[in-house]
Amino acid sequence: MEKKLHVKVKVAARQYDILSSSVLRGYQRDQLQTNYSRTIKTFLKMDFHPVLWLYSLLQWVLDKLLSPTPPPPKATLGRPRIAVIGAGLTGVSSASHCVGHGFDVTIFEAGDEKSLGGIWSNQKVNNTSGLQIHSIMYRFHPSVQWAAGYPDRQQIVSQITQIWKKYGLQERTKFHTPVKSSRQDSHGRWIINDDPSLGIFDGILAAVGTCGDPKMPHMPNQETFKGEIFHSSKLDGKTAAGKKVLIIGGGASAVEALEFVVHTDAASTSVLARSDKWIIPRNAVVDGILALNIFGQETSFSWIPEALLKRFFYRDLEDLAPTSEGLFTETPMVNSDIFHQIRDHKAEWLRGDIVRFTQNGILLNHRSKGVPKGGPGREVEVKGDMVIMATGYQRPSLSFLPDEVFQEPYQPPRWYLQVFPPKHMRYVYRSRLE
Repeated sequence: MEKKLHVKVKVAARQYDILSSSVLRGYQRDQLQTNYSRTIKTFLKMDFHPVLWLYSLLQWVLDKLLSPTPPPPKATLGRPRIAVIGAGLTGVSSASHCVGHGFDVTIFEAGDEKSLGGIWSNQKVNNTSGLQIHSIMYRFHPSVQWAAGYPDRQQIVSQITQIWKKYGLQERTKFHTPVKSSRQDSHGRWIINDDPSLGIFDGILAAVGTCGDPKMPHMPNQETFKGEIFHSSKLDGKTAAGKKVLIIGGGASAVEALEFVVHTDAASTSVLARSDKWIIPRNAVVDGILALNIFGQETSFSWIPEALLKRFFYRDLEDLAPTSEGLFTETPMVNSDIFHQIRDHKAEWLRGDIVRFTQNGILLNHRSKGVPKGGPGREVEVKGDMVIMATGYQRPSLSFLPDEVFQEPYQPPRWYLQVFPPKHMRYVYRSRLE
């Protein structure tokens, strides 16, 4: 009797092993079919061009070689638990790598599901927004399958969402859960918001990015302006057709405003910037060469790319190139349209300080090249029908972090440079890549 029972147990165990292996193979087969379908769809979306097809093939190879294997549905992951703060591009990418290597993960997101994607969600930027650098330099995850050199917002969010679903992060994401505090218990484990019911974690990965809510400063006499005033991130559904547009600011947000202006056929555009910014073309080769500066700062050879940009890109507009700041001092603007617009007399770049709004535009203290911010100039009224505030975003709060993680010289906004705070090696900070 015992022998027969023993045989039945062995047979049942063998059947269970076969079934388990079959389920796992079936899951892996489904994943392979899904990845194959994604690759085919990416190929079909592309216009036939040998370079683009080779690029798509390269993406497929990178996916196969470097993407971590997604865990099976409802899998119990046995490695340490990680709390990821933020469901933006970096949070989703980090969480996918964690679960792909067996770590149990919970993503905490303050907003609703529409906030998935962080700065790229439809609550933060416009539909006309896209990558300022070539997508070959913007591979935030090996599974990404770009269908264009400069993808727009919808495609970026689509890729983030696909990775979020591919790695089963839907069931591991807590929306409507802003993180206000984090502390360690007596065993060194982390508790979020003083609420153990949210989970007890072995480590925390802060992925809140660098862009919070839009920054919309109020300027003198702003209420007297007869035209429209918008933030550069709130332009969906608006039009600048036939209007004289004034853009306040000269950074990345100004690029977003310029894309809107070009798409909606404005009559003219005036960029009002406090300082000159290096502007580089949207060109994969040029941007790739500039990215070879592994130091990420000015070097004794920086004059070479600066001279080449002035000679072949700025050309007759060399007066707009900065004189006191090097190319690698700050983040440059990546835009090829502004110089075309200036040469076609549809746009102008004015260096100066905002004095106040007028009924018909803005009074500007127009400064000559080399004169610092706030320096002497001459006041001119720049007339316009629409003002776009390209004034950027507020920094997300880091108040949920323990005070000990902020040590000299790694205090905000330089905190991201250390990645692992010396006092808390179980804290990881990842800045956004967009």
